[in-house]
Amino acid sequence: MYYNPKGNLAEFNKLMVDIKNTIPKEYDAFINEKLTVTKSGKVPEKIKWLLLLVASLTQKCPVCIPRATQHCLEVGWSKEEMLEACMVGVLVAGSSVMTYVTLVDKTISEFKK
Repeated sequence: MYYNPKGNLAEFNKLMVDIKNTIPKEYDAFINEKLTVTKSGKVPEKIKWLLLLVASLTQKCPVCIPRATQHCLEVGWSKEEMLEACMVGVLVAGSSVMTYVTLVDKTISEFKK
């Protein structure tokens, strides 16, 4: 199965430049909301990124998965912890999400290179 996590992120980031230039206030509002929600509060930032990974998985988002996986690695989650958390997503969202667990696994491998 062809899946290019780094390439998907690079293309997404490139495409987002036009959106940022077209609607800068809305774009900045979205980014600020993301920064606010992901920083530590009652729930530590590290846990929020694992939650975002599972949510990305269950929503089957090919851009969100590598972004969340990359952040999870940066904040110290292990491959085993991430994949175990993803299996909770499979339990909730159904067996079709298992396909996306393979994308998480591939993304982990790509970003650990």
